[in-house]
Amino acid sequence: MNRILADPALEAQPNFEFPAYAAWLNAIIAGGPTREAALEQMAESWRLERQERIVLWQQQSEEDLRVQREQEDQERTAKEAEAAEEQREAEKKKPKINDFDTEAVVADILIPRPSQYALQKIKSMEYVELWYFSPEGCREALDSCRSTAEDSFGLAKVDGYVAFKPMASFKASQKALQDHDLSWRQFDMAKTSFLIHIDKCGWPDKHQQALALFFTLIHRMRTRGEKTLLRYAGFVRREWHDRLAQNQGFNIGIFNSALYNTLSDDVWEAERDESIKLVYTSAKSSFRD
Repeated sequence: MNRILADPALEAQPNFEFPAYAAWLNAIIAGGPTREAALEQMAESWRLERQERIVLWQQQSEEDLRVQREQEDQERTAKEAEAAEEQREAEKKKPKINDFDTEAVVADILIPRPSQYALQKIKSMEYVELWYFSPEGCREALDSCRSTAEDSFGLAKVDGYVAFKPMASFKASQKALQDHDLSWRQFDMAKTSFLIHIDKCGWPDKHQQALALFFTLIHRMRTRGEKTLLRYAGFVRREWHDRLAQNQGFNIGIFNSALYNTLSDDVWEAERDESIKLVYTSAKSSFRD
């Protein structure tokens, strides 16, 4: 059906006496009606035809309104979906913060925070010296944070991909000590912090329990000799990580007395040699005097 371009209700009745309608008028008169009756018949025919067009106009207007509303609904739905997607993307990029327990209180003792380098090693489940978890190591990390911008990034290969990582996570401290060079106090405090941080980083329970037993055994055997125990702890923990990387892991929680005795002999010989050297140096100095 062709569209009706204007509202038929607004049309005025034509003057059927105009020459343009003469042929139609004469055709009706030829059938017998008078001129006046013919003009009335023409007017009635026009009114009926206009009424039909008025009905069609109303139907057309209703259909146009329906289509317009559907289109507006579709556009509104599309805009709402687009706005919702933009909101979701904005939420993804928005910094997240977890909820908290309104009844919880901060712990009585706060564990010092080690450097980003040490934390990255822990997150990667790699070997890292216990010094980083000692009070001295955490203090050095705090001082370093004050003087170095930790928002600087560098390229690193992660799971086969190149990614940006904080520069602080690459940099080892020049002040770091090997485990066997720590004092017993440093070792004792650092291992507690170390165990807490590997738990926070989600290390497997089996590995955490083995390490906890390892440190407990070291602490209980303190009377055997701190220096040898520190060497044992340092060497064995590094060996444990090396073997894990080679898929040849052993139970670090089992104390190896034979290895301890070997290290004890090495420590005794080193101390003996140092004593002889000191005596020789002292005697040489006295002879010169």
